[in-house]
Amino acid sequence: MLFENAIAQILTASGHKLFFYTHYNEEKHRNDIEIDFLIGGGKIKPKLYPIEVKSGKRYTTGSLRRFTDKYSARIGGAYIVHSKNLTVTDGVVCLPAYMAHLL
Repeated sequence: MLFENAIAQILTASGHKLFFYTHYNEEKHRNDIEIDFLIGGGKIKPKLYPIEVKSGKRYTTGSLRRFTDKYSARIGGAYIVHSKNLTVTDGVVCLPAYMAHLL
């Protein structure tokens, strides 16, 4: 939670309005998609940029994958902010936390 708040402050200081997304699954009786932050970009054809914040060394990206599959026409790019090095995996940019201000 502390890591998410630090990233939220960085994104807000960079001028972004932050939004989040949750989708409740009636069959499973729980949220099956949770996106930490959504930022927007583009003036002519606006796009969404989902951002997941992961503080641990091991994590899953199921929610991010389900969200990008569901709204693929509206997604401009997907990001994970974590404590590891910069990588790009399956079209998702995984940024170290110190690079979050570049989003």
